Amino acid sequence: MRMTELLKIIEDNGKGVRAYSECGQAARECIKTQPNQAVSYYLLSIAADRFVDTYDDQPLLSQGAEDVFQSFKSYVDQLAATEQESDAAKKLQVLNQVATEIAEDKFLRPAE
Repeated sequence: MRMTELLKIIEDNGKGVRAYSECGQAARECIKTQPNQAVSYYLLSIAADRFVDTYDDQPLLSQGAEDVFQSFKSYVDQLAATEQESDAAKKLQVLNQVATEIAEDKFLRPAE
């Protein structure tokens, strides 16, 4: 499975909690089958799981769901661009950038 296919899982399942739950599970499976991209899939599984943890017990407006999806899509786009990258330093830079963005993502944090 390609990283971009994770987006299709979310879109096909209405961009809700169950969609991100399925996406996170698919990303974890990809860790086993695509070890060269394991860190990328791990980061995406973390982002998907944080969505589930944040929104599982509260309503999410459609604009909020779209905002979260666009954030998740930006992670996928950045990480997918590194799939064929041969420069390890560039790949590591993108991985670090995406990890930072996920950690700081206001949409993936429970309300305080």
